[in-house]
Amino acid sequence: MEKGGSSVANSKLVNTSYKNGRGSTYCRGCEEKNLFSAIDLGLLPIANELWEYIKVDIDKFPLHLKICKICGLGQVADVVTSERIFKDYRYLSSTSSTFLEHAERYVKECFKEIRFSKKDWVLEIASNDGYLLKNFISHGVTAIGVEPAENVAEFARGIGINTITDFFGSQLALKLYSMYGFPKLIIANNVMAHVPDLNDFIKGLSILCGPNTRVSIENPSLANILLDMQFDTIYHEHYSYLSATSVSILSAKHGLTLMRIEELATHGGSNRYWLGRVGGSTPANDVQVTKFIQWEKSVGLFDESKWLNYAHKVKDVLSAFEFWLGERKNGDGRVVGYGAAAKASTLLNSISSHTQVIHAIADASLEKQGRYMPPNSIKIISPLEIPNYKPTDIVIFPWNIAAEIAEYLQISLGIQARLWSVIPEMREIKNHEL
Repeated sequence: MEKGGSSVANSKLVNTSYKNGRGSTYCRGCEEKNLFSAIDLGLLPIANELWEYIKVDIDKFPLHLKICKICGLGQVADVVTSERIFKDYRYLSSTSSTFLEHAERYVKECFKEIRFSKKDWVLEIASNDGYLLKNFISHGVTAIGVEPAENVAEFARGIGINTITDFFGSQLALKLYSMYGFPKLIIANNVMAHVPDLNDFIKGLSILCGPNTRVSIENPSLANILLDMQFDTIYHEHYSYLSATSVSILSAKHGLTLMRIEELATHGGSNRYWLGRVGGSTPANDVQVTKFIQWEKSVGLFDESKWLNYAHKVKDVLSAFEFWLGERKNGDGRVVGYGAAAKASTLLNSISSHTQVIHAIADASLEKQGRYMPPNSIKIISPLEIPNYKPTDIVIFPWNIAAEIAEYLQISLGIQARLWSVIPEMREIKNHEL
């Protein structure tokens, strides 16, 4: 099995307008032409495009993170359309106990802060398999999900959640308003990063945000990509990388206010942004938001020299991983990966050799098992199949839930192989860390 690649021009469902410059020469948020290069990862395949067969000729696309000096939005050019990336999507949130627990906590907090009446309803954008909305339904609150991936939406419908298969934007927002009025709560977790037309998305939020509506947005922090070496979270489906500064400026542009920010542990460090209508029922916390924005500037988030140094560190991490794989190739090691996540794809496709050392990648998602991940068409297997490979070493790619996975491998499966994480540096995961 050999690595291959085709030109961007020959690929289906490529955004042929990307050369117009959105995310490349001008900001997809404030639309100013003031971007600088943060890190260029070269040509990479689509991270979550997992094939049902061994594929040699793999489409690759430019993956170059740039940052706007004006609004602080991190972004990559939308060279691939949303339809190609999300219409057949293989990520299921419910496969992780960490995210299930996170969703339950979030809903409990919402019921403490928000008083729901029988006529109120909740909207979740990118509702995935219904892992979060089911908690509202169990409390008798009407919940509607918007999920563009038909295969994933079917899981949600199967547990009784009204799920619309579409991409959210201003047009869908108008339809939802005409049918249901203003929702009490709009949830947009880990979705704003996936939107090529960010302004139309925020416009949609604004249309549905009544005077008593609260908007809750969660996304990994751009600051953590810089501070914690989380470059493996850069991939084509993440068109944008949010900062408090960018969310504040974008919100104001569409008549909304960034009222509060919460720091979360999910995805290795995320922010929850609470938005509301200007003059609405939720008071703004200007001091807290202002301090957060000032902190982002103080750590060098918009400092081009900081990112130049960061790019050099990324090369060091990739070199260390490649060297580690080379050692196993030349020795007696048998390596298996765990977690066929987008993180794994970015990491494996950013190095140039030795990826064939990885015999397989295990993943709990039935949607991924039996498929293949580039490079070298690495087979995705069930975790129960890991013992068949007799691994000496297992690389856990989803470092954000590494403890959960390590505990499962050792306690539930009884696997005694050495466990490793690559981010923020190549290191063995010891028992005392679990």
